[in-house]
Amino acid sequence: MKKILFPTIWFLFTLLIGANIVVFVSQMQLSERLTKYESGLRNVKQENLLLEQKAVETNSLEYASSMAAEMNFTKKAELNFLENLQFALKK
Repeated sequence: MKKILFPTIWFLFTLLIGANIVVFVSQMQLSERLTKYESGLRNVKQENLLLEQKAVETNSLEYASSMAAEMNFTKKAELNFLENLQFALKK
C-alpha cells in the first residue's frame, strides 16, 4: 500500500507544481498585455483630449473671425428684414 501511495503523492505534487508554473507564466503574459493595453488607452485618451480642444477652437467665433480676416472676408453683410416688404414683394 505504501509503495503505491508514496509515488502517487509525489506524482500529484509534481503535477500541481507544473500546473502552478503554467498558471504563473500565463499570468505574467496577461499582465504584460494588460500593461500594453493601458498604455495604448492612455495614448488614445490624450489624443482624444487634443482633438476635442482642436474642435472647440475650430468652432469658436474668434477662429471664424481670424479665418475670415485671413481670407479677406472683411465686408459686413447688410441685414434685410421682412418688416419692409419691398424685398419680399420686389417693389
